[in-house]
Amino acid sequence: MAYNHPGVYMEEIPSGSKPISAVSTSTAAFLGSCKQGPINQAILIHSLDEYDDHFGKAGGADDPMGLALLAYYLNGGRDAYVVRLRSSEGAKAASVGLASEASGNKDILKIEATSKGIWANGYVLKVETAKDGAEFTLRVGRLKPNPAKPNADKEFVEEEPAYEHLNMLPGSDDYVIIRLKASKLIRAELTPDANGFTQKGSLTGSDLDETKASYFKDELAKDAFKDGIYLELRLDGGEKRLISLGKPADLALSNPSDFRADGLKIAALITTKVKAINADEPHKSFACELGGTGGVLNKFILTSGSKTAESSVRVYDGPLVQSLKLAGDKVKLVDGAANILPKPTGSDITKLPTLGQGHDGGEPLASDYQDFFDKKLAKIPDVSIVVLPGKYAKDDKAYIDAAVSHCEKMGNRMAIIDPPIGKELTADEFDQLNLSTSQYSVLYYPWVRMPDPAGGAAALAVAPSGFAAGAWAKTDGTRGVWKAPAGVETSLLGVASLEFDVVDGDQDILNPLGVNCLRKFPGYGSVIWGARTLSTKAKPEWRYVPVRRTGILIKESIKGGIMWAVFEPNDHRLWASLRSNIDGFMNGLWRAGAFQGEKAPDAYYVRCGLGDTMTQADIDAGQVIVIVAFAPVKPAEFVIVRIQQKAGQQP
Repeated sequence: MAYNHPGVYMEEIPSGSKPISAVSTSTAAFLGSCKQGPINQAILIHSLDEYDDHFGKAGGADDPMGLALLAYYLNGGRDAYVVRLRSSEGAKAASVGLASEASGNKDILKIEATSKGIWANGYVLKVETAKDGAEFTLRVGRLKPNPAKPNADKEFVEEEPAYEHLNMLPGSDDYVIIRLKASKLIRAELTPDANGFTQKGSLTGSDLDETKASYFKDELAKDAFKDGIYLELRLDGGEKRLISLGKPADLALSNPSDFRADGLKIAALITTKVKAINADEPHKSFACELGGTGGVLNKFILTSGSKTAESSVRVYDGPLVQSLKLAGDKVKLVDGAANILPKPTGSDITKLPTLGQGHDGGEPLASDYQDFFDKKLAKIPDVSIVVLPGKYAKDDKAYIDAAVSHCEKMGNRMAIIDPPIGKELTADEFDQLNLSTSQYSVLYYPWVRMPDPAGGAAALAVAPSGFAAGAWAKTDGTRGVWKAPAGVETSLLGVASLEFDVVDGDQDILNPLGVNCLRKFPGYGSVIWGARTLSTKAKPEWRYVPVRRTGILIKESIKGGIMWAVFEPNDHRLWASLRSNIDGFMNGLWRAGAFQGEKAPDAYYVRCGLGDTMTQADIDAGQVIVIVAFAPVKPAEFVIVRIQQKAGQQP
């Protein structure tokens, strides 16, 4: 700012404070098989309803992904990426064609399932054409037995609300391809044959009184035209245009009156005025003619110049439209797509068009998982938890190793591993699982029995990982990532029973191995009773889940919070700013209870400076080095109460 005259100058200067925000630690990624949904894409959802919309209604013994997400959201889960992994080779969406009578019964519309797989095979369609022949209704459903009539034929049951007032006009809001984008089940596209049956859109008015030679002179002499004659029209769904034919005297109608000569003159003038709007279609080939049948010319016909599906002519009410009888019940309006309207399906439900030939594709290999981890999931930075529904320790070791390897490589996420179903874990059984001793992996045991959300009578076996992931997210939100996601606060919802009852003797063996048990306690229900990683013995400093996750929180938050420092001058001002900003973040965590220490210096420290964390050689190499240390809060696994008798004392 230049100071050119005496006065008071107000300036704002930066404080140098750049607060660091804590990153999310509870966003999960679920990878595996789904009933339906996009293949090999990570879809972010925030609720079970969103899961149902993208991947089908959760439920059934053959739906480990849906059950895992149900357990996750029941127990506090929030954000989740869901990945339907398949080998894309052979995967195909179910589809069926809809024919038009005008096309010689060739398919003009292809209806296809929203995603590949067998899930949509068997869906049927109903088509009902409107009376005006320009719109139709599409219904999608299945043929199902009627419970009230067990011996009767099947009935059509709609799976979605009917799509009414559909048309085949690309420029319309009701264009079938646009409207069906709202469907959870189907999509539509034109077939190559459809383009060959489009036509010019036209508007044919109703009969005029050709026996009255002065018809036009009398009509255009009305007061409504004294200031000028106007026609408002719209071609091919484009802009609404207002054209002027001048004043009645400008028309120079015949004298004496001649109905045919005057009608042809008005038609030619309208044509000239519309063509003058611009030199492109549909205006340049627009035509207004005086036509009729049997040699009688007694009605106006307006035709768009283009021959496309969206070709159309629309006029808007006004004096000229009324005089030329271009509006009313007897006016015939034909769109360019009239010939490619799908024909009605009729009342025989056994002959309804049926979607078929959908295929799931091949089961993904461990290499497919590894490719997805490396090429796609690695590019999603906010994932903190990785779960593989349907893949279990020992039987699917290659898949689990790929997930753990990914977590170790990224360093900002952890894998929750499921044990085999139906096996009671002992020390020997655990050794046979041959799991790596990784600080980025966690194992929960046993499996859970859950009521079938689809309404089945029998309880379903559900892997514990979904429950644990939900408990992690819930604890993060209510207490903080430094609080162990275990204890009586983790009373699990949706649990009918546990596959095995874990007692103290069982946990005496499993706890030192890093197995986190689900247990049932009177008054608390089923709870998580363990908070260890699988590095219990290999790297005891990262033995506990909250310690490892707190380390991830600190690392990722500071990383994102000091990006501004890159390319800044590497001197004492930068070092002081880094110390200040990181210290502020660490102090906030300490005050929230994330660290041990009655005083801040006992809980953490932040160091950065020449002669302390850096040498001049480091600075010359373009490096600024900050050391952050913290004293993590570790869970009180063993609460010991020593009781002794107090000897009686004489007064």
